[in-house]
Amino acid sequence: MLIDGISDVTLANGVVRIQLNTVNPDGTDAKVGTIEIPANIVGDIVNGLATSVNELNAKLIEVNEANQNTDSKKDSKDGKKKDK
Repeated sequence: MLIDGISDVTLANGVVRIQLNTVNPDGTDAKVGTIEIPANIVGDIVNGLATSVNELNAKLIEVNEANQNTDSKKDSKDGKKKDK
């Protein structure tokens, strides 16, 4: 499921419902699903998602830095070859 946003969050009968939306090709919003979380654990779920996203972000930063270092070394070697 691809989501572009959250359209509504409600709490009823001990359940948090998060309505998810996407954008259709014509630019209109469409509901794509609902996440239903028991209210007594919603904090744990949100914290778990936040932690996971932060860990993923750290990994992406590491990969980007490694790619930049590889590109810099490659450019440096290419420059030396051209000088000869």
